Amino acid sequence: MGYFANGTEGDMYEEEYCENCVHYGEIGDCAVLHAHALYNYDECNNPKSILHILIPRKNGQNQKCTMFIEQKEGVL
Repeated sequence: MGYFANGTEGDMYEEEYCENCVHYGEIGDCAVLHAHALYNYDECNNPKSILHILIPRKNGQNQKCTMFIEQKEGVL
């Protein structure tokens, strides 16, 4: 599950992945990042949580979201 030590770290992840993903909405919403913000405290110790699958961690680092599909320039 994605872990963000502070808001800046979350913003940096959003800038790197969410803002470059086809799933990123017109209003700037990343549903996966939003789910992590809402449920991370409840789900962090639940090994069956979907959050562990959506933003996996490896060696203490957040990995690319499994829902990430890169936007192609000029394609809506």
